[in-house]
Amino acid sequence: MLHVEINGAAPSIADLHRVAVVNYGHFTSMQVRGRRVRGLDLHLRRLEDASKELFLATPGADRIRSLLGQALAQVAGDVSARIAVFAGSGDLSVPTADVDLAVMVSLTDPVPETPQTPWRVRSIPYVRDSAHLKHTATMGLTGARRAAKSQGFDDALFTGPDGLVIEGSIWNLGLWDGETVTWPQAPKLPGITEQLLTSGLHRIGVPTRPRPVVVQDLARYQSAFASYSWCPAQPLASVDDISFANRSEVFTLLGKAWDSVRWETV
Repeated sequence: MLHVEINGAAPSIADLHRVAVVNYGHFTSMQVRGRRVRGLDLHLRRLEDASKELFLATPGADRIRSLLGQALAQVAGDVSARIAVFAGSGDLSVPTADVDLAVMVSLTDPVPETPQTPWRVRSIPYVRDSAHLKHTATMGLTGARRAAKSQGFDDALFTGPDGLVIEGSIWNLGLWDGETVTWPQAPKLPGITEQLLTSGLHRIGVPTRPRPVVVQDLARYQSAFASYSWCPAQPLASVDDISFANRSEVFTLLGKAWDSVRWETV
């Protein structure tokens, strides 16, 4: 299933051409179940903040929410949703030029949250441009992911020039030492699933912390997991030659924390 709307209407060829050739914009992705979303307010805030930074303007959270609701009314059942903001018109080479912000809502088949077989991950030196933004310039991360998979790994974990672990290709890394969930601290995208899990873990009394981590430090942890919109806690079997025991208790706690997250109706 694929349903796409730009500003609440079927996209024209000119709209799609603009999206295809102008690689300047940002987006957020979410799972929608019965027109409900976990962390909808965080998704809307992400879009607002990124729009202000990239375009010095915003389409407005109420408008985005309305456009998502309108698109959802055209399909039946659960979906995966991606909302992107881009300049529908205007010369982006001129920073002071007015731009007409467009909102594209794409709906595809839902993705089950059930974890896959634990991933084998390869560390790759790479830092995304404007790493705090979920932007559309994904050539570098896609290339790193392809490189990892070509060597038999399931995905890539990015590291910085200082050796710090940053983030996965499209996910944040969580680490468990038997007592605390650690989120590696580095210039990265603050994932919404990470934020929601952190809040949920605090609700059930499990401590979390941001902390700088280098690849060699990973051997100190019992379990590791990828956290992203498709799955809140995808187990990792290994990073390079460092293996994880993936103790069941942490995934039970993560599941309990995730179940505590409030759903919001679109």
